[in-house]
Parts: sequence; structure tokens; C-alpha cells
Amino acid sequence: MPPAPSPTVADIVSRLDVCVGDTTTARSLPGECYTSEEFFAFEMDALLSREWLCVGHHSSIPHAGDYFTVTLVDEPLVIVRGDDGVIRALSAICQHRGHPVVTGSGSCTQFRCPYHWWSYGLDGSLVAAPEMRHTLPLPDLRAEVRLPELKVEIWHGLIFVTFDPDASPLGPSLWRLERELEGFGMEDLIATPAEDAGLRPWNWKLHHENALEPYHTQFVHRGYHEMAPANKAAFWDFEPDEGVVMHPTYFDNVLGGVDGGLNPMGTAISPIIPGLSEEQRSRVIFGSIPPTLFLSIFPNYIGMSILLPQSAGVTGGRRHLLYPKSVAEDPRWEWIHHCEEAFDDVAGAQDADTTSTLQRALRSRFAPQGRYSHQEATLPQFNTWLVPRYQRHLERLGTPVTIGPR
Repeated sequence: MPPAPSPTVADIVSRLDVCVGDTTTARSLPGECYTSEEFFAFEMDALLSREWLCVGHHSSIPHAGDYFTVTLVDEPLVIVRGDDGVIRALSAICQHRGHPVVTGSGSCTQFRCPYHWWSYGLDGSLVAAPEMRHTLPLPDLRAEVRLPELKVEIWHGLIFVTFDPDASPLGPSLWRLERELEGFGMEDLIATPAEDAGLRPWNWKLHHENALEPYHTQFVHRGYHEMAPANKAAFWDFEPDEGVVMHPTYFDNVLGGVDGGLNPMGTAISPIIPGLSEEQRSRVIFGSIPPTLFLSIFPNYIGMSILLPQSAGVTGGRRHLLYPKSVAEDPRWEWIHHCEEAFDDVAGAQDADTTSTLQRALRSRFAPQGRYSHQEATLPQFNTWLVPRYQRHLERLGTPVTIGPR
């Protein structure tokens, strides 16, 4: 069991009652939630070690032996498609002396640790262990040694893993997103190669918050976001059992208000995903499946940002765009992808400036727990997802904190 939380962490959680509700009453999280390394360590146990964490899309590993690696909660993992077609999440830590058996991505028939050449099958079973027969017969060693395996759930082609063997299925909590994704065929889309976003100097929650609220777009992205203006954002109620926080923003009157794109023309530059309704073509949906996934759902592609929290003030990440197979097979696909990424980079640079500045400023003794605008309705919803999980973890550790009206 993790150690009991410090009085600092318990005090922070005890003050979060004002952060849930709606925009008429809720206030933002205190600065320590973003800047305290003690609180981040608590989150590692409360959230990252227990929730479902998105690591990618199944199209990135289409064939037996295809794999990629990712580090979550300081744990190196390898995500691999086995000879049986099943996608598994295995620890990449060799069970001999602890050296990673593989890094990066690629395709193979087995994983061989570069330190002492112990080898493992695609299912994590031990295949070979040189010179170990003098210690015990290889069949006996195989009976006790294999790469540890995590629980996996594939939802519409997205690969989720969890370190909690008792975690409830994720899918039922995504019922609203399931409804809105009808017709997109996300499991049949093709992911672009992962783009490493590098280490970004802000807390993982700030990334979700910034991407979820349209309020800032009319100021930070002035002149760049008019295709989906803040005054055309809509919001849904949030249910306590939901695993996604999201909202649509409708396109301005471009081509009759459909098929918008985040670019100077304001229109989609690649073919629209077949079978979408007029409603689906009239909007972009911004959605968070915390703690590691943010989706931007356009009529012509779906953007996936995978967040890899490193510390209170540093977040790593990867990005994929998902396109229909017909677009992915088009000779112009790479050009289309580069154009989409170039437009995203402009908005990303604008967000990076304000978000990194905000991260530093939240250390101020005067950092507020401010009121929310009606255009930030998703932020108290995000808090409503977070706060009960903090509370439950304190209860597990024997330090219950009551969160409710004072």
C-alpha cells in the first residue's frame, strides 16, 4: 500500500468542495494542485495507477509482432499484437535483472533483453535464458518467469490499459461519446505515426482544461479560431458516472455551416468521413478521457493527444491524427497530414505560451481560485470527475476527507 498522504495533501483535498458544481458556484482548483510535487505523487497513486490510460490506436500495430513502447507511472511498457491477434500490454522490464527488453517501436517475433539476452514471446512468456541451466532447468524457470501483463480494453480502436486488476470496464462510462461517435467508425480509421510532443512545462490538468474550454479561443487564438467561435460552443450536463468530459463547438457560416477546418480557409482540407450526419458535419467536439487522452473530433479526422505526466510541472505527450482508410491510402495523405499538423502547430504554439506562463504563475501566493465563465462549463465538470477520485483514494489510505457544502 502507498504511504499515507502528507497533511499537505489531505489539506488540499479538504478544500476542493468549492471546485465542483456549475459555473454559477464552482471555483477553480487551488494552485497547489498544479505545482505541488507531493500532490502529484498522490495523483500518481490516486489516478494514474488506477484509471484507464489511453496509449494509442490499434491501427498503429496492425500485424502480429508489431509493437510500440510507452512509459506510464514510471513503468516502461510494451504494447504488442500477438500471434493470436490479441493486443497486450506487457511490462518491458526483464525479469532477470530489470533491464528493459525493448524500446521504441517496430516489429519482431520475440523480445530479447540486450543485457543478458533473456528472450520473451509476444505473450510475455519466457523463451530463452542463456546459461541459466546451471541454476535450474529452463522449463522450471519458464514456469516462474514471464513479463507482467496489464489489463487492456479496446474501445472503438483505442487502446486503454490499467494497472488496477480490479478496474471496472471503461466502455459503459463513455456512453455519451459512444452516441456522438456513431457513424465515425473510429475503429476503422488509420492513425498517423506518433508525433512526439516533447516535454511541456505545465501540469497535465492544465492541458485538459485549456483544450476543454472555448472561452480563451477568442483571445489567445484571435484570427485563427473563427471557424469554430466561442459563441457557438454548446455544453452538455455531466453525469457522475461519466468517464468523458466534452462539448461541441459549431462551425461559423462556412459552406452552409458544415465541414469546417482549423486552417486559414476555415474548411476541411481532406475528405469528410463517410456516413456522418448533418449535425456531425456542423461541429467539432473537444473531449477529455482523463487522465491521458484528449480528442478533437472533426468531420474529416480525429485528433488524439496522449498525455504522459512526468511531474507536477512537466507533461510529455504523443499525437496522432486518425483518417479514413481511403484517405490514408491516397498518395497525398502525407501532404494532407503535414498541412493539418502545420495548422495545429500554430494554435499549439499560442497555447504553449499562455499555458506555460500560467503554470509558473500558479506558484504565486496570490494565485486565485477564480470564478468560471459560462464558456468554461466543462471545467467544473472536469473537477467533478477529479475530486471524488481524490476523496476515494484518501479513504483507501485511511485518511477520509468529506467533500461537500460547508
